[in-house]
Amino acid sequence: MKREKHLIRRLPAGIAAGLALAFSAGSFAAQVPQVGSGSVAIADPAVPRPNTKPCVVELFPKQNFASIGDNKRMDAEPQAFKYAPPKDCKGPWAKVVLEADFDVEAGYQYDRTASIWLNGVNLYFGTTQEPDPDTAPHWQVQRDLTDYSAMLSQSGEGIAWINNWLDDVRSAVIHLGARLLFYPADASTPAPEVPDVVYALNGEGTTPANLKTADEKLSRSIEFPRNTSRVYLDVFAQPQFHDEFYYRCLEERFIDQTSDFAMKRGYIGAPKKPRACGGGNFREVAVSIDGQPAGLAPIAPWVYTGGMDPYIWRPTPGIETLNFMPYRVDLSPFAGQLADGAKHDVAVSVVDVDNFFSVAASLLVYRDAGTDHTGGEVTSNTLKGQPVKSTVTSNLGTVKAPGVNGDVVTTAKNSYVIEGYVNSSKGKVLNRVENTISAGNVQQFAGADEAGSRHIVRQTARVESNSTSSGGNSQGRHLEQVFDYSLYVDTLTGNRNDGRSDRTLVLQQDFDRHVLQGQDGLPLYQSITSNSNVSSDHVNFDPKDRTSYQTRGQNSTQTYAFRNSLGDCYQASVEAHDGKFTRLTEGQGCSNGKASMHWYVHPDGSPDSFGWRDAAKH
Repeated sequence: MKREKHLIRRLPAGIAAGLALAFSAGSFAAQVPQVGSGSVAIADPAVPRPNTKPCVVELFPKQNFASIGDNKRMDAEPQAFKYAPPKDCKGPWAKVVLEADFDVEAGYQYDRTASIWLNGVNLYFGTTQEPDPDTAPHWQVQRDLTDYSAMLSQSGEGIAWINNWLDDVRSAVIHLGARLLFYPADASTPAPEVPDVVYALNGEGTTPANLKTADEKLSRSIEFPRNTSRVYLDVFAQPQFHDEFYYRCLEERFIDQTSDFAMKRGYIGAPKKPRACGGGNFREVAVSIDGQPAGLAPIAPWVYTGGMDPYIWRPTPGIETLNFMPYRVDLSPFAGQLADGAKHDVAVSVVDVDNFFSVAASLLVYRDAGTDHTGGEVTSNTLKGQPVKSTVTSNLGTVKAPGVNGDVVTTAKNSYVIEGYVNSSKGKVLNRVENTISAGNVQQFAGADEAGSRHIVRQTARVESNSTSSGGNSQGRHLEQVFDYSLYVDTLTGNRNDGRSDRTLVLQQDFDRHVLQGQDGLPLYQSITSNSNVSSDHVNFDPKDRTSYQTRGQNSTQTYAFRNSLGDCYQASVEAHDGKFTRLTEGQGCSNGKASMHWYVHPDGSPDSFGWRDAAKH
């Protein structure tokens, strides 16, 4: 997709007028404490809201996850809750937002995986902030759940789960409470066209599925509505255990060559012995329907607040660390085939997983209200029979220098087109998905001798996606998206005479997203989102007892920017030094230096859809 120098400013007639009243300006930063605080400080925007008064449904009040016991390990139990939709403002709603409030007691605790589920559908997925003896961090996460309105309009049961346990050292308790805010629709804030049915792949009363091998799958057999017209899959894939740092993994043939290096690179929290993280560093999500490939999704290089160096993430965690964003896979070419009244197996797996990935996935299904039965078939699928694999090259051992020296380079690229048609009530609709997904990893090794070592990791993932619908009642929709994920880690370790080491870490994450939506060949809407975190720290490290005994020079800056062709603009930057929040800047590059956003946009990075534009046309 070409990146235009100027954002397109074009809307169908009537849309701008109908939505102009729902425009506001001001501070949209989601989590900014007082200057000098060690609590969570992030530049991410809050979810924009309509001006209507919301109905609030408390899912559960703040609860303890793993209470303090007798200094023995205690596994956290999921907290169950019952849910009923709001009585005072029945749908359809203009917007539905989840707010979840977390805090962790001062002390010691690992970063923990957290999730909230309703009827097996994931409402939230992320990890927690690590505390320290002087700071009890607190934060709020928000997720736009408007596309899940059909499921939220029905009563049900849910669970909240934080994989927390306590012992004589890690005794800090995590607390969590959550609620849903339902914003009524009115003339200026119309309800969007949302999916008619939501299916959970994980099953009711569940936690994330842990996939330990590439052959393991999260799957469900589903009988889809007979009038299915479009289908999407929201998927999360969280690296865990050996795969938590999958971007540092190597093929088995390189593990022995770099084992001495692994012992000396000095990552806080790394194992006492070299981690046998095999299978290379290529990971990707594969989606299948009835055993046939149906789509691919990238792996986001999330880094948790205990990862690499816990000090570097205080008070600003990595990108999306506390609040993962799902990747939305367009399965609409299969819609006609799925509407045949038979059960169909939808499955998710992780390519080349070593051990392990936690996965959550939900299906979003649109129906054609003008007919009882659509039908159709898949007419082309170039992903079928195409191997999803990587290519690895290395010059390790060819560099004449002491220790381990050289590069290991991994590349992968898959391009595919899937087409299928649906017999809609307005005629045949052709749905086409064209995707190119690329991944790259470069690991540079230098040294690991008596003087010290250096290890550099460059991890990238890029998706170029183009979804189109033509004919019938499709309005000639097209959605082009480009996602770029990158992670750069530079670790320099110098050995000391006393057996300890000095370690300097420089880390940068960049998550970028470019969206272009159109109709009948005309561009209607465009947005650009950029989220960057640059951090560094210097610690003294004792590899014998695996502890750091001094840290200095911690610096971090996170910058988040969002702009679109409707004039919406958000920019914020947070800075931290030595574990304290030091500065916030907002609105740079925005009109009058202030953020301003319509209520229906998605500056938070959540998936875009055609929904609100379809609704505004009626």
